Amino acid sequence: MARIPEEMIEEIRTKTDIVDLIGEYIQLTKRGKNWFGLCPFHGENTPSFSVSEDKQLFHCFGCGASGNAITFVMDLESRTFTETISKLAERIGVGIDVIPVGGSGHTNQQEFKQMMDAHALATNFYSHILLNTVEGEKALEYLEKRGFSRASIEKYGIGWALDDFEALSGLLKRKGFNMQEMERSGLCIMKDDGTGYFDRFRGRIMFPLWDDTGNVIAFSGRSLYEDKEVAKYLNSPETPIFEKGKVLYNLHNARLNIRKTGKVILFEGFMDTISADHVDVGNSVAIMGTSLSESHLLKLKRIAKELIICCDGDSAGWEAAKRFATIANANGMNIRIALLPNDMDPDEFIQEYGGEAFREQIIGNPHSYMSFIMAYAKRSKNLSYENDVLQFIHEVLEELALRPSPVERDLYIRQLSEETNVSVEAINQQFIKMAGNRARQAKADSMSPTVESRNMPSVPKTRQKTGTERAERLLLHHLLNDGSLFDRFKEEKREVFFHEDYATIFVRLAGFYEQYKKPDFHRFAESIEDRELRKLVLEAALLESDSDHAEKEIEDCIIHLEKKRIEIAIQEKMHESKEAERVNNHTRALELAREIIQLRNSLAAL
Repeated sequence: MARIPEEMIEEIRTKTDIVDLIGEYIQLTKRGKNWFGLCPFHGENTPSFSVSEDKQLFHCFGCGASGNAITFVMDLESRTFTETISKLAERIGVGIDVIPVGGSGHTNQQEFKQMMDAHALATNFYSHILLNTVEGEKALEYLEKRGFSRASIEKYGIGWALDDFEALSGLLKRKGFNMQEMERSGLCIMKDDGTGYFDRFRGRIMFPLWDDTGNVIAFSGRSLYEDKEVAKYLNSPETPIFEKGKVLYNLHNARLNIRKTGKVILFEGFMDTISADHVDVGNSVAIMGTSLSESHLLKLKRIAKELIICCDGDSAGWEAAKRFATIANANGMNIRIALLPNDMDPDEFIQEYGGEAFREQIIGNPHSYMSFIMAYAKRSKNLSYENDVLQFIHEVLEELALRPSPVERDLYIRQLSEETNVSVEAINQQFIKMAGNRARQAKADSMSPTVESRNMPSVPKTRQKTGTERAERLLLHHLLNDGSLFDRFKEEKREVFFHEDYATIFVRLAGFYEQYKKPDFHRFAESIEDRELRKLVLEAALLESDSDHAEKEIEDCIIHLEKKRIEIAIQEKMHESKEAERVNNHTRALELAREIIQLRNSLAAL
């Protein structure tokens, strides 16, 4: 197991400002002494996630998640403590050598690391071939003609895969990588006869695809030649490290600009993002040939106030923009839609009209959601025909009925009137009728739930802690901050906690004090892998207590827990007594009655 010196851990914790760190993941706004944002651990529309600059801690008032900078990364990215320390050390420029944890319990982590390392090696290999070899010259010329500078090629890690079946697979084998894992990672394919492996990507310009933190997890390979029999782009398959529905291309590069501007631009493809970056649009991301998912939106919602959707100008692009806009609107995002003319894609527009026109006319002049809906509804209709007019009005009013703003409704009803030459009064009457029908349907649905809604699990309300749980939490608070109190309990061999989680923490705390000798709830929490146990530890550590009356608080907790213990013992003996009477064991029943009286006297004396 890897061992990192404690002084180095403390240095990394001290130099990592929690506000800066968490601000790289979610958008934070200062209110009073603390910073607030949308919790990254559960979906929410109202910020309940608080970050304390003074205490260097975070806490969510919605889901109860708490911790420091180290546990934040551990929980959010599902990293081990060692992996997290390594990541944070690199972030602040502290050199650290971490040996991967061994053992059968870490097979997946080891496999993931192997896959990540292999993709990093492949990226460097492809890049070297493109920039430094004769074999890469044609691909390099092509990229330069497309407007790529050497700096942008290096920034995006673009490379060239040789038209060779074993160029990469042979390298991976020589470097000692497990070839079965390499096949699962999407880099290689097993030969039909099972005698070996060959490269998935051959004779293609290679574009690395990254995760949110900048690790290469997949590739997209573009054919150098226009050949209808060969796919223009070949992408990595989904693998343990690459899930298209969770990946947003360029997020690691764009995050800072998104936070600065409060806006994120969403493209359909990664080439649009690269083209936009060439003309100083640095706050864009792209999906990876899949639908916009709630996972994507959750990431964007945390860091941006406004989402600008920019799809191709052809029919497929309009349909994609409509899908993206609908799901983003349903998820409560403030959205706008940038429309491209004449079936163009972003790269074509930039090539023809230049970066300034793209920034000002397209990205700088997006449509509101309702304005886009009107344009979308109008595209396929001829408003000189009555049926098309009626359908156009109906489609727009359907969307408008979902908008709460009376001003917005008035504005778009007037626009509809101008577009169709139908009076405002007539459209208003149609709108009122439609809204009435919708309200009646909603009432009927609420009175008679569907089979689906009946089968939906109810959302549990946050359970209030019992008096015993509150006493356990307060007592744990003092044990975390007072090593001498823990020694006292240990010497007395006192049973402290009722609930299994608290009892488990007590045992872990014994081991911690044995090793470290002094209280440090930060380090103790970081040593606990189980997230729920860590949550209990941090809840207890963050409790406000009166240091002047600590002994009185501890005594009250002990008395409460002792009373609870006696009450449970009385209940158990009463049950035994009834059972003894049932089987006519009067001697045992009498003995239990005496014990119950003694316990009740003890309870009264507390």
